[in-house]
Amino acid sequence: MVTKSAFVSLLPFWTFDFTLAQLASRCAPALTNVACVDKFAAVMPLPFSRPASPSGEGLSDLDRFHITSVDDPSFTLVRDAPFVVFNQKLGLDILGSAPTLEDVFTTDPVVHEAPIYVPELNVIIVSQFNPNILDQVLINLNNSPPTMEPFRPNPPIFGVNGGRFLNGTMYWAVAGGDAVVNGTPIVQAPGIYAIDPITRVSKPILNNYFGQRFNSPDDLVIDSAGDIFFTDPQYAFQMNLSQFAPVLNQQTYRFRPSTGEVTLIEGEIGIPNGIALSPDEKTMYISDTSSTDFVNHSPDVGFSYKSNAPKAVYAFDTVESPAGKYLLNKRPLWFPSEFGADGLHVSEDGNILGATGASVDIVTPAGELLVKIQANFTVINVQFAGPNLDELWLFGIGRISRAKLNLKGLKGGRS
Repeated sequence: MVTKSAFVSLLPFWTFDFTLAQLASRCAPALTNVACVDKFAAVMPLPFSRPASPSGEGLSDLDRFHITSVDDPSFTLVRDAPFVVFNQKLGLDILGSAPTLEDVFTTDPVVHEAPIYVPELNVIIVSQFNPNILDQVLINLNNSPPTMEPFRPNPPIFGVNGGRFLNGTMYWAVAGGDAVVNGTPIVQAPGIYAIDPITRVSKPILNNYFGQRFNSPDDLVIDSAGDIFFTDPQYAFQMNLSQFAPVLNQQTYRFRPSTGEVTLIEGEIGIPNGIALSPDEKTMYISDTSSTDFVNHSPDVGFSYKSNAPKAVYAFDTVESPAGKYLLNKRPLWFPSEFGADGLHVSEDGNILGATGASVDIVTPAGELLVKIQANFTVINVQFAGPNLDELWLFGIGRISRAKLNLKGLKGGRS
């Protein structure tokens, strides 16, 4: 029998083999811009560290997976690669044989949001989300290389934060309220707006909840029945896009344009932001960006970022009713390792794409991270475009980029 004291005396003589495999490798000789991470880098050699943010404030200081300080020469591949694969079987199929990521435009340092692809015109219309800018942007894909020009609907709309396209009409989630933008008085309330991309005629289709102003409609998605689901955080007042202080909780609604009925469908997520539907419409995804804390209605808009605050993406089962879809079975789908998922989109095969600020995460419907696209700027949203919806455009601050992968968007504008 071995006594406790004898057992303890044996411990110094035991040898543990903690030999680690290299963290990353070149996936294939031909894929020089792709790094494959072994077993999700589940064990890193000690010591290692990854700061939440170099300064703790501002989008320019977002933490990124590839800045991890780790004693493994193979990790240089992760730092240098625009595409990082975590599941080789599924991830390499998504990338295809020759994935590319290119900067197409260098822009002013403003947020570009609400990208919409208009197939009839073969253009992308994207907003400039800034309290001092009225014009939006049209990217003409008929030109080679693509060109940019101003886009202004009639009447003009500012503070556009989310968008989708359905049956020839653009639908915008508009955060901006009454304001004077560069000398132009704009009389509008936050809400949902419909725009004809050809005539550029715009009109509000929803601007209140029983007489109360919405806070800041952020993003939206449209189902096959034509119902519009949108998130309504409180960013507009905090970012000086509206002079009206919030009066409603931050929550998510269903709007039925045919009847005008608007209904609360989710009210427990801290700051609801991105929203998307699975191809079969049986699952809805909503992101939480409670990791952002804006300075409340300050002349100098800014915010702090907390990596340990809620920022998960949640999945819900959708259940049909005479009034439209409602949500059941809320569960966390994935927790972005970086800033948080702003824009959410779904590919033709059902994978979820989240613009996480530092990158674009491609995740399975079960929540497994397959691929991370590492951009060289802050990514706020993405959009599939092109006649075959096989170009993935990345939008954010300072640059607009285009990725070409083995991935397509949903037809009908729901991606």
